[in-house]
Amino acid sequence: MVDPWTGKNPDRGLNPLDGTLESVLERLTDGKLATFEVARAAWNEVVSETWRERSQPVRLENGVLTVEVSDGGAASRLRLEQGKIKAALEQHLGRGAVAQIRLRVRPRSDRRSSP
Repeated sequence: MVDPWTGKNPDRGLNPLDGTLESVLERLTDGKLATFEVARAAWNEVVSETWRERSQPVRLENGVLTVEVSDGGAASRLRLEQGKIKAALEQHLGRGAVAQIRLRVRPRSDRRSSP
């Protein structure tokens, strides 16, 4: 649309970024970003309510899903549930997308404070 006062196009040929940044990231990560985003979105469905607030997927690379947990106790309990969690993730991502789950305790400065 041309500005009637200046006769110039006010958008100067600029394109909106929605979708553009996402498509660039997809090309740079060979589609791995989409797989991780599906895993992250499905996390609340595949873990019990107890672990939703205490754990969060942070990376999926070469079949290894890295999950940050709030403390060592949560890591121990989730370690026992890895088989069930991997099977549930397969329903969302397909067979073999997550071969291993690596648990790591969040650094103390990143931990959420308890109410």
